[in-house]
Amino acid sequence: MLSTRSYSLALATAGLAIILSIVGFALYLVPMSGMISVGSGDLTRIGWFSNNRYGPHKPNLAFRPALFALEGALDRHFDVIIVGDSFSADLEKSWPNYLAAKGLSVLVIGFADNPEKRNATADVENQIKALLQSPTFREAPPSIFIFESIERFLKRRLVSDTNPCLEVQQKEESNAVAAPLGTALAEPPTLRYADPPEHHIEEVGMPLARRYDEQQLTYARDFLLKNIRNSFGRKSVVRELRLSVPRFSSDRAKALLVVSGDLHKNRWRQNDIEEMQCQLLRLQRAVQSNGKTLFLALPIPDKLSAYHDDLVDQSPPPGVIDQLTDPRLNRPQVEKAIRAEIIAGEIDVYLPNDTHFGARGQALTAETVMRFIEEHTRKIKAP
Repeated sequence: MLSTRSYSLALATAGLAIILSIVGFALYLVPMSGMISVGSGDLTRIGWFSNNRYGPHKPNLAFRPALFALEGALDRHFDVIIVGDSFSADLEKSWPNYLAAKGLSVLVIGFADNPEKRNATADVENQIKALLQSPTFREAPPSIFIFESIERFLKRRLVSDTNPCLEVQQKEESNAVAAPLGTALAEPPTLRYADPPEHHIEEVGMPLARRYDEQQLTYARDFLLKNIRNSFGRKSVVRELRLSVPRFSSDRAKALLVVSGDLHKNRWRQNDIEEMQCQLLRLQRAVQSNGKTLFLALPIPDKLSAYHDDLVDQSPPPGVIDQLTDPRLNRPQVEKAIRAEIIAGEIDVYLPNDTHFGARGQALTAETVMRFIEEHTRKIKAP
């Protein structure tokens, strides 16, 4: 039997070993402060995965300074305004910078929907209605209006629980005065290209330096506790799926981390898809009713949809964006461009540890949008 002194010594030794282990593990983990500055890692953060294993080794690109405005309202003329979510609102890295780098003035307005609400259709519709009725929009309308939304939120932003779009459409079609959905512009939009502000594009990557601080120690402790709980069957908000081919620059190049919301598309019905398309056409008609502003619908495929064809297990739900096929809807088919780039072998089109694009995904989205605008403009000009 251990003496009191021996017991106390053993207890102190065990405690010291635990503390040193946590400190060592904290130094091993990629510093949280570094990931925040890089602006990636939302999946590893909320899912408690290690950035050492799932973080990108390929650098991302950041515009210094950012070239577009991020505000809550329209206060002057812009060539392009984008009402969207976090895929458009990263000031230094997201795709609107590439439009602005061509000399276009670009404004991003974040959605006013409450993320706690199960359905935000009314909030989104009211926000856009208020924007269209604002004095600035009427007096100095933008040339291009882009509605951007990540795919997994399309239903909550476009499919109403109380006022189905298809029913509204049927009532409007019975009214001879109502303009048809998808009303086209008679004249092409006018884009006022100018010299972009001075800027440079900088490579940003995973932080290399390890440092110890209280935040990092707390993170290491919580990381261990969360993963112990997960090992006992606790469901995580992040799922890891296996790919048949490597698509990322991380140490786990065949691992696909996705937020669990990407899997909820298996609950969507065909009627939901039709409602989404109907509502986008209604928004298009409302925006283009001034005869000067071109509306673009820009649903962004979520990460699961983009890499679905590469999954070893094909049971998760595939994407739905390619079912928005109404020819009246102005929709750059960014999902096809992204998938083609992935098939061609481009890595980190989406970041391995994040729900958002890597540098190539951002640039490709901007290229697809600009190409659509140019082609649409040529069609309007053609006799």
